[in-house]
Amino acid sequence: MSHSSLVEIINRAVADYGFRLAVIWGTEDVAEGFGLAPREKRVLAELITPELQRLPNPVEPGDQADARERLRGLLV
Repeated sequence: MSHSSLVEIINRAVADYGFRLAVIWGTEDVAEGFGLAPREKRVLAELITPELQRLPNPVEPGDQADARERLRGLLV
């Protein structure tokens, strides 16, 4: 499974609160928009989205790299 689309979603969702809300509340729509495979959709819905909900608003610029790294760690 290529993680490039999931990594892009993570990166954007950490930096952009509006996009994060789109992922949280419209996970299926975002998955379709990025052309995710069924397994990637499950990872987004079951692993990534719950973690996005735990992020502060906003994620301070100095904390974004750590947040992205932690979320990308879910893709292993």
